[in-house]
Amino acid sequence: MKKRFQLLVSLSVLSLLLIGFFSYSIWVKKIVYNNLKEQALQDNLTIGESIFGMLEKTGANNSDTDLFIRMIQETSDVMKLPNKGYICMVDSTGNLLAAPGLKGDEKINLTNSSFTTSDESRKLSFDDFYELDLFNGYYKSKRLNNLDIIVGMKHKFTGYKLLIHQNAQIIKQKAKSKSMPLFWVGIGFALILSALAYYIINKQVKTYQLKIYDQNLALTQINIEIKEKNKVLRKKNEQLEELADEKDGLLSIMAHDLKNPLGGMESVVSLVENAGKLNKKQEEYFSLLEQQVKSARNLIHDVLEMNKLENDTADLKKDAIDLVDFLVSKKKSFEPIASKKDIELNCICKEDSLWITTGVNELNRIVDNLLSNSIKYSPIGKTVNIQLEKNTNAIALHFIDKGKGIPEKEMPKLFRKFSKLSTRPTNEESSTGLGLYIVKVLAGRIDANIDVKSEVGIGSCFSLIIPTSTGSI
Repeated sequence: MKKRFQLLVSLSVLSLLLIGFFSYSIWVKKIVYNNLKEQALQDNLTIGESIFGMLEKTGANNSDTDLFIRMIQETSDVMKLPNKGYICMVDSTGNLLAAPGLKGDEKINLTNSSFTTSDESRKLSFDDFYELDLFNGYYKSKRLNNLDIIVGMKHKFTGYKLLIHQNAQIIKQKAKSKSMPLFWVGIGFALILSALAYYIINKQVKTYQLKIYDQNLALTQINIEIKEKNKVLRKKNEQLEELADEKDGLLSIMAHDLKNPLGGMESVVSLVENAGKLNKKQEEYFSLLEQQVKSARNLIHDVLEMNKLENDTADLKKDAIDLVDFLVSKKKSFEPIASKKDIELNCICKEDSLWITTGVNELNRIVDNLLSNSIKYSPIGKTVNIQLEKNTNAIALHFIDKGKGIPEKEMPKLFRKFSKLSTRPTNEESSTGLGLYIVKVLAGRIDANIDVKSEVGIGSCFSLIIPTSTGSI
């Protein structure tokens, strides 16, 4: 398996190197060809300028075109250019006037030939080609199997165009022959590197095998230690569960035991109030005592409620209920409490009846807590609205007050146990910090959500969102 892996990696390295060197040789070949092509164009330009200079010295001009053509013909017959190159001349109608071996009565026309610029960006017709005083690029006609690299130059006296050719295919062969040694060197280098990669991988594999063996030994020891620690953790978890059970039991016993002395204190306060008229100081003191007793009783009630909810595993009991009648009934039951602060309670329902199936006991406790909070945190003389809304996805119960509002930075604390916010009840009512935690737990039991929107100085809106798929009939 190891040998197969090393061989596979070595072959992969060889393949990548061969592809790389092959691509590199093609790139080099292209560069060499471009250089040779540029050199050929430059040579053609130099040859053309030399021929025109020679003709000017001999006095050949537009006054004797026959002499001019004859001299070009003689030059083309004797001049040997590199890469099977040659010269020829055409007139504006495309007729070949001079070319190697051209006879006087032979008629050859180049109007159907194609001309391409040296950067291969434009393909020209004969007329466009002839209009250019100087052209360098490629030429092809039906008589030629291969493209020629040419320079086309106009004679300033006669207007005839001189074409200096070199065979592009021969230049490509030269570029290939010059780049091939690099390709073979690359193949040899690739073979050497592949063999070296095979040797290095073989050595590295042996090193890693030793490391893996040592790591396996270390992992085995770590696994043994983890198993021992898991045993310890299981024992500690069992102890924590026992302590949690003891805590819940003690909390329940303590809360129940505190009810008796609190009940006695309430009885004493009641007896004193009924015993006779008290002076102002006594009334003030007994009023404070009564508030503290109520606050303690509320705290005990909420602690017992929280403890019961956290340990309640019973299945939810669901019943059908008309939310409209339910909210109207809640409004009536809370009006005496609201009237003590001169608060007006409004129940806003667009529907005459809206039946859902849910945990009625849980819903009752949620609404009691949210409505009680709205009254508790509303200033004297304000309004609290209970609003019922229904859409295609959910039924929403909104409890809207015009209190001080909740600062945005305190929003994350809202539903935590015993959380205390900067916003306090407006008439010295007690707050245990457990009410909204209990609301959150109860909402979860009936598959509902609690949404809160609040703005400091404006008020708050607590919404119970019940999905229609959960509770509607």
